[in-house]
Amino acid sequence: MTLRTAAHAEPLGLYLHVPFCLDRCTYCSFATTRDRSLQPETTARLIAQVRTWGAALERPAVDTLYLGGGTPSLLNPEELAALTGAIREAFDLRPLAEATFEANPGTVDLTWLQGARDLGWDRVSLGVQALDDGLLGRLGRIHGAAQALEALDLAQRAGFRRRSADLMVGIPGQSLSKVVEDARTLAATGIDHLSVYLLDLDKACPLRAEIDAGRLALPSEDDVADVFEALQEELPRLGLAPYEISNYARPGGESIHNTRYWERRPYLGLGPSAASQLADLRWTESSVIAAWADGRGEVDRQELGPAEALAEIPLLGLRLHRGVAWGALRRKAEALNLRPLADAWEARLRALAREGLTVWEGDHVRLSARGMLMSNGILQMFV
Repeated sequence: MTLRTAAHAEPLGLYLHVPFCLDRCTYCSFATTRDRSLQPETTARLIAQVRTWGAALERPAVDTLYLGGGTPSLLNPEELAALTGAIREAFDLRPLAEATFEANPGTVDLTWLQGARDLGWDRVSLGVQALDDGLLGRLGRIHGAAQALEALDLAQRAGFRRRSADLMVGIPGQSLSKVVEDARTLAATGIDHLSVYLLDLDKACPLRAEIDAGRLALPSEDDVADVFEALQEELPRLGLAPYEISNYARPGGESIHNTRYWERRPYLGLGPSAASQLADLRWTESSVIAAWADGRGEVDRQELGPAEALAEIPLLGLRLHRGVAWGALRRKAEALNLRPLADAWEARLRALAREGLTVWEGDHVRLSARGMLMSNGILQMFV
């Protein structure tokens, strides 16, 4: 199957990476930069890539847009308008169901947000992380707790019915009670989505160096598990039901774009470090921002084998609270001559049911609430 054919098989998700930040968070290992002198050139290349891919794929349909970063809210109104206009010209947006952009609470004002809403962006994801100025300072965030809550209010005043906030767990010095208190405060703002992330320090970053040097200490695994368990109980009472391991939403508030990743639906990623998946092909753009901006960056291409592609169905699908239609996976494995592999996975998942970690309902399997807490270990069987 050609890329063009795959792009027209069903609507795509389109992700665009804006790599600029006012400052770099102490935990960040993403492809970002504080060198704003690169912004005009990089934005121009991103617009050119939108046009190039739209033409190459013959204007395929797109049903979700996601502007991530970095800090997309650092685009000036003219840059955002030009990028949005290029997307509308290059892709068929008639089936568009969601258009999200990420924003740092320290970079938005009412005028900018109203401009984004007028351009058709209808969902904003704010990187709140915590409502404790001390913890935010430790993370290198440029905003304070009051500014985060103000940004959520400004987004509502600008007309964003769909507002999401990020909450981070596992920060050095963070208490269980404070995380739950922050979750309650955020829910009270009327947000329809909350993402709860574990602080990830598996790559080199300043906060990792502080911990390795013994100047800071991470909470214990038991303490972190207690926090997630408390949130599992508290957030549904606040109207935010879990639909994925790390994500909670009010009815209809689920992230449609992010759900496509867990469902392995096709997506096109443009910008430095952006990933794409069409048919059985996957590729990632260069993470060297200056090289990407002037067209010198190398693309990392990967073609998944049948067993790898099959493994991704449960690896990603079991993150969702609705789980995986195992009967369909079994039939797919049969068609690929991989039935023994699927049978081995099934035997292990059924054994986990006896431990209360998975739930089988007919030919459908999902992780239990306790299984969600232990998901990292469980999902290793598919890696």
